Amino acid sequence: MIQNLWNKFYELYIKMKDQKTNAEEFQNDAKNWLTLFLTPSEGIPNTQGFKKGLYKPNDMTPYIHVLVHHVSEFMTIHQKWGLKSFSCSAVEKKNHQQVSYFFRKTMKDGGRKSKSSAIIEILEHENRSLFYNYHNVSLNSQKPNKIHIKAENN
Repeated sequence: MIQNLWNKFYELYIKMKDQKTNAEEFQNDAKNWLTLFLTPSEGIPNTQGFKKGLYKPNDMTPYIHVLVHHVSEFMTIHQKWGLKSFSCSAVEKKNHQQVSYFFRKTMKDGGRKSKSSAIIEILEHENRSLFYNYHNVSLNSQKPNKIHIKAENN
């Protein structure tokens, strides 16, 4: 069953790259693939008649949602360019930068009295960075001058 699932996914992948693919046909194939992806288990676990399913709805990713519900629309709208001209690499790069920055910090969502989640902290940092860049606020501060005072011996 798992081999069939990923063979069907490969077929979708090939069709998605082909500019001649019919968008409605692709959407039907994608929905059928999702049905296979979400095949539930049947029977009582640990009994002879139990048939293990594949994935659960919680296992669906945003990419799967887009594949099943939006790619056919993109195929119709952007047929002259084809889908291979689109990429999520910029979004993935930004996500990588934000997560990398966050996990370089030492507390990593712990040790603080703040109840904000990691994602809130990442978005707040991004918001501050955008504000500073937009308003040309320097993020570098100068080292304070050290003042040495000599005590006079009386």
